[in-house]
Amino acid sequence: MRRYVIVFVLVTIGCAQNGRAQAQKERPARPVIYNFISQEADPIDQMVRDRYGRKYEIVEIRKEPTYAGARLTRTRFPNPVYDNANMEVSGSVRVCVIITADGRLVDPFIIGSANPLLVRPVLEVLKEFRATPARFHGAPVAAVDALKFRFGDLPRRRLDTQSNR
Repeated sequence: MRRYVIVFVLVTIGCAQNGRAQAQKERPARPVIYNFISQEADPIDQMVRDRYGRKYEIVEIRKEPTYAGARLTRTRFPNPVYDNANMEVSGSVRVCVIITADGRLVDPFIIGSANPLLVRPVLEVLKEFRATPARFHGAPVAAVDALKFRFGDLPRRRLDTQSNR
């Protein structure tokens, strides 16, 4: 009888450990992204938490000597956009993106846009962008960055990086 009890207990322990291992396989760890906080209570940081918080583990970095932000290396400004009256649309589009550890820009979301006609061209051109990734303790890491595209007359057409939001 004692032998059966010991075997039963060992089988039960083995099943419990197997169940925990299965649960860990089903719930993989979320990818980690870094968000540099340049000023407290910035509304963009709350938008980042709201948008990316369910999908990513967000590490907020403040002034940290071992952190270096990402730098864009390949960009292109979207072509001019024209409305139904064939007039060039002016305004700006602010967008947040994740710059991956291999330098791709992924998972963009629009923070604000002066004109909805400008959003699609911005999202399309972001697919071509590349960057040197952010580094934390010398290792490349995924990081959040904010960009602002200004449309309109040529002196105003430009891309502003907002890493110092």
